Amino acid sequence: MFRISEEARMKKVYGIIGLLLFCTYTLAQSLTLQQYRQKVLDYNQEIRQSEEAVKAALYTLKSIKTGFFPRIDMTGSYSYQIENVQFMPGIDLKHDNYSVEAGVVQNVYAGSSLRKQYEAARVQEAIARLEEEYTVDNIVYAADVNYWTVAANRDLYRISLRFVGIVQELFNIVNKRFMEGAISKTDVLMVQARLKEAELQLNTSETNYRTAVQALNVMMGNEAGLPVELADSIRQPLAVPALYDFHYVLENRPDYRIAQQGIELARLQTRLVKANYLPNLAVGIKEKWGTTLINIDGDKRFSTIAFANLNIPVFYWGERRHNVRISETEEETRELERSKLLDQIRLDLSNAWVNLTEALKRINIVDSSLEIARHNLILNTFSYNEGKLPVIDVLSAQVTWLQTFTNVVSANYQYKVALAEYEKTIGGFLP
Repeated sequence: MFRISEEARMKKVYGIIGLLLFCTYTLAQSLTLQQYRQKVLDYNQEIRQSEEAVKAALYTLKSIKTGFFPRIDMTGSYSYQIENVQFMPGIDLKHDNYSVEAGVVQNVYAGSSLRKQYEAARVQEAIARLEEEYTVDNIVYAADVNYWTVAANRDLYRISLRFVGIVQELFNIVNKRFMEGAISKTDVLMVQARLKEAELQLNTSETNYRTAVQALNVMMGNEAGLPVELADSIRQPLAVPALYDFHYVLENRPDYRIAQQGIELARLQTRLVKANYLPNLAVGIKEKWGTTLINIDGDKRFSTIAFANLNIPVFYWGERRHNVRISETEEETRELERSKLLDQIRLDLSNAWVNLTEALKRINIVDSSLEIARHNLILNTFSYNEGKLPVIDVLSAQVTWLQTFTNVVSANYQYKVALAEYEKTIGGFLP
């Protein structure tokens, strides 16, 4: 009698644990997949770094652009001669010498290097924006996997909780029959052992669930222990996307567009290297006010100076040729990287589509298997109650039901992950 009451108490305890856990999560924050994505994007530090990189590239572009406009400089100087200095017998130089000078300089021709720098900066800005987009795609993919991991572990926990209840009911029946002398002790011990296994699995499932929720919270900047309830189910109606054209995928893949821009940047760098060895011409004008260089009478004067600076590179011991070859080698490297990436994208697209369609097939198979396992468990339990089957058959049917239900969750999880992978592969996320 003590054993019966103890098992009944344990059943009630597990029921209370499950009720408390799910009441907690029901009252918690409810998140759809789209909402979770947005929260992760708002918090993620990598995205913030990417945004700052875009700003830096934009500031660099604006800085180079200023080189097209005239530059205005202003300087001043003052000196005081402590000792008396004679310019001529009877004529001393003044102690004070001072001047203020303002000038305007305009680059006329710099071998088009400034233009090339500006074009290169524009490409670098485009690359920075594409890298931000690429970062977002990867973060969203990670968020999706995280979300569905929680959803899968939630269902596995619920299954484990339900399984403990099923085994507990069988144990109560078997123990009652034993007390009545209808069966042997062996049946009781078999079911009791199975009950302990179910309780252990329940503990593991709960731990996995809580751990997954913690990871979910951390990714969107919440406290790890904050309860979260997911609005979307892992077994929700399936969204089966179309197979996108390869060229469409290339146009949407930020990493491929980065590779393309990288080639263009390398070409501009080669042109810039060549431009640096062309003549440079700048003109300007200076306006000066102050004492003369030899200050005798202390008069202050204005003077205007027009000037032109011309620099013609002549001979650098083959430096130009070597630098150009280095830059051309970088072009070839970028071309090879793009070609390699092209092959990888083609393979990724094929694999992602195969994984997606195969995952869908597995779902259809396990869904039908679950109905069979459920029906078999009901029949075996009924037959055992009627004394037509041994308890081992019921235990076997329970395990089959548990495994099949677990396979259903696993298949749906694999499909969700495959769908997220496919979305990342095509360079855009499906609604």
